[in-house]
Formats: sequence, C-alpha cells, structure tokens
Amino acid sequence: MRVTEGEIVILEQVQFKTGSATILPVSDDLLRQVAGVLAEHSEIARIEVQGHTDSRGGKAYNRKLSQKRADAVKKWLVNSGQIDSGRLSAHGYGMDEPIADNATPEGRQKNRRVQFKILEKTSRSNRG
Repeated sequence: MRVTEGEIVILEQVQFKTGSATILPVSDDLLRQVAGVLAEHSEIARIEVQGHTDSRGGKAYNRKLSQKRADAVKKWLVNSGQIDSGRLSAHGYGMDEPIADNATPEGRQKNRRVQFKILEKTSRSNRG
C-alpha cells in the first residue's frame, strides 16, 4: 500500500461475494491497513471510496452494485476501522471508468475494484 498525492493505492483488491456488496473476511486485513493509513495521515481530510465494476451486466445494475460496494467499504472503515465518517464519501461508478480491457477475464478482474481517491488534504499532520 502506498499514498500518492491523489490516492491511497492498494496493492490487492477488496473481495466481495459475487454479485453482492458483502465484503469477504479475506479483505479485513487490507481494510485494516487502509484504516491505519487514514489514522496515520491526519492531513488526509476527505477520501472518496470509489466502487467500479466490469462491463458484464446492465449499466444500471452495475452502477447500483458499485455504489453498494463503495458504501459497504465506507461502513466497514467507520465501524471496524474507527474512521470518522465525515472524512469519507462513497461513489459507485459502475462500468464507466475501466482501467483494463473488458474483453478479457484478466481485464474484467482489474476493472472490478475499489479505489481510495484523496479529495482534500489539510496542512496539519501528526508526523513529528
């Protein structure tokens, strides 16, 4: 995991039950790491939890599924990660922003993702 100017980059994917917004327990450690980064970087004032899908299924279905998944990750970070909900927003983009070719299984896998976009930073930091 790394923090760039505009994003908390996760090196693995948040895993969900197929066709669902249920986060699989295998992703708990990854989300704990994200919560840790947010706790450590108090200068990150606001994050958008972004949900993305592949192109299979209808546009409306994918938009709704990606929103539910983004909401589920936000809820996890608030409830389990002790992150202030005011720092987080959730947005489902459906299949509108692919990062790979939806014509291949590998590309579809890459497109099914959660991203953490930094929306706002402050000058304060709790680093010494």
